[in-house]
Amino acid sequence: MGSQWDLFGTFAIPFLPYQAFQNPFISRFLRSFTAYYYGKIRKKIWQRRINLNSIMSLRLDELSRSERPFHARGSKVVRCDACLLPTQNCICTYKPEAGTDVAVLFLMYKGEYYKPTNTGRLIADVVRDNHAFLWKRTEPDDELMRILGDEKYFPIVVFPHEYAAIERCIDTPPLNTGKTLLFIFLDGTWREAKKMFAKSPYLHHFPVLGVSMDAASDYLLRESTHDFQHCTAEVGISVLALANQKEGAQTLAHYFSVFRREYLKGKPHLQHKLAFAEAQVKDSV
Repeated sequence: MGSQWDLFGTFAIPFLPYQAFQNPFISRFLRSFTAYYYGKIRKKIWQRRINLNSIMSLRLDELSRSERPFHARGSKVVRCDACLLPTQNCICTYKPEAGTDVAVLFLMYKGEYYKPTNTGRLIADVVRDNHAFLWKRTEPDDELMRILGDEKYFPIVVFPHEYAAIERCIDTPPLNTGKTLLFIFLDGTWREAKKMFAKSPYLHHFPVLGVSMDAASDYLLRESTHDFQHCTAEVGISVLALANQKEGAQTLAHYFSVFRREYLKGKPHLQHKLAFAEAQVKDSV
């Protein structure tokens, strides 16, 4: 794993005086220090095993910084490290080959990257040029700002038009800019997404693509408050289709339908929706 870690674990800590471990401040520091660096090691190991997309990489970064293990509803379920579904419902064999001629960027509200129900990572598995950042209202990430200012990209915020100034609203992405379209997804709950849209001044000069969804959401994993609320993957399918990425849209549609079916299999209280999900997988092939 790297000699510096072996030396730290083998020599540095044992040579500290016993009294140091009795000091609560030193003890807390050592726990944080160890968790942080072993989290970095774990990330390196994962990256050797699987090709992480940007959302999964962000998730590991945040886990490595955390001083406490992450616990939430369903945290006792034994999950696949790569797709986050229960091991018996793993979808890693369905993971497509990443492609498309566009790029995507996810601004994620704190904690969203931990959720097994998050579907943004499905988009990141389909679109090769993908980026994910933790949303910060006042101190945006330097790399985020570099990407947004990169001349090779044409950034477009994906969000309902009713929340944007009319001069920013577009119905279709421009396909003749000579640049790579960079679609920006605000990933979180509906309330969190609205907050990110309103309180991110560094996004306010970009056009806003409002995706019109004629059908009700087929997400099935939770109920939407409004008809226009669709999960991130559903919106991503429409965005790719509008960007003339038809193969990518079809690939994502099938991948999403498989994800939804396998997720429902592990939810006894949602079994009444499984037949529909099974049919959708067959229809998307």
